[in-house]
Amino acid sequence: MAKALYIVIFSQGKWWVDFEGRAHGPHPTREVAALEARNQAQFSAHMDRPCEVLVPDAGGRYWVVWDSRDAGAGVPHAVSGTRTAA
Repeated sequence: MAKALYIVIFSQGKWWVDFEGRAHGPHPTREVAALEARNQAQFSAHMDRPCEVLVPDAGGRYWVVWDSRDAGAGVPHAVSGTRTAA
């Protein structure tokens, strides 16, 4: 199965999430668009589709900010080395 790419773009003065040629938005900030992209990617990851979220920095260079392979297939996990009992 092909990797799903969720790409945050700036167009017409707003931020959008592009997924397979379809724009989702607009969003007021890059951060809000990135969170929406991650939410959409997590949904796809739960259906066993590998996903990445790409977001541009201030210079226009794109970075992978979320990857389903590193996120337990979309399941949130602790970022610290220690885990606490719930």
